[in-house]
Amino acid sequence: MKKTILFALIAFIFTSKVYADQNPSPEVSVTSEQQQGTQSEAVAISSLDPYESFNRSMFDFNMAFHDAIGRPLANAYREIPQPARTGVENFLNNLKEPLSALNSFLQGNIEDGLGGIMRFALNSTLGLFGILDIATEAGLPSKNEDFGQTLYVWGVWDNANYLVLPLLGPTTTRNLFGDVTESVTDPTQVYDAADLETEERMVIFATSGFVEYTKIAPLLDDLQNQPDPYYFSRESYIQYRIGQIYNGKPPTPDLDDFDID
Repeated sequence: MKKTILFALIAFIFTSKVYADQNPSPEVSVTSEQQQGTQSEAVAISSLDPYESFNRSMFDFNMAFHDAIGRPLANAYREIPQPARTGVENFLNNLKEPLSALNSFLQGNIEDGLGGIMRFALNSTLGLFGILDIATEAGLPSKNEDFGQTLYVWGVWDNANYLVLPLLGPTTTRNLFGDVTESVTDPTQVYDAADLETEERMVIFATSGFVEYTKIAPLLDDLQNQPDPYYFSRESYIQYRIGQIYNGKPPTPDLDDFDID
């Protein structure tokens, strides 16, 4: 069953890529000139959204889930004492460090890759399997690099389209492909000694997703006050993803690109 779902996702992604090549979206349609900050398109947002009908349906579904189930669960989670929540979040974040470090290496960023390895080693030992994030205090901040970013750096998938998935929320076709690829590597394998079963890995995956959801749950409440929540969500996510691609330093637009007359 898991393989069937995986192959279906991959088939969908490659179909999307064909469409995306003909209908590029702004999030990843960034040229070398834009990388040098010579054009405003690198940080501009277009209304192009070839899957908008599907995306809006999924967005409405996700918001309905948030109202009925997600918000109460997120509120209950926030009732847990902060030290316990921090320990859980640190542990889950530590599981992601090996893949983040690998992606840094694949992107040619040796310094961040080595930093990720050092973070994982430090937190997994002195930090009690990652429950304590002592690496950040030691001057080794988490970089959070993923394979979607790596694909962009490689130039393998220059254009991608915005996509909203049920429960999982906003992404892009390229980022979805990167997530599926990373899921095959299964970062929980780094704890071979724990001999985790498939069900236990699924629990870790679901818990990680839920913890991430609780962080944005308050923003979803504010989102509902927007004139067009879907549009606001899409533009915000694309800007957020651009920031990730450029490691928090997206190119600034050239003032010549603005018509101020």
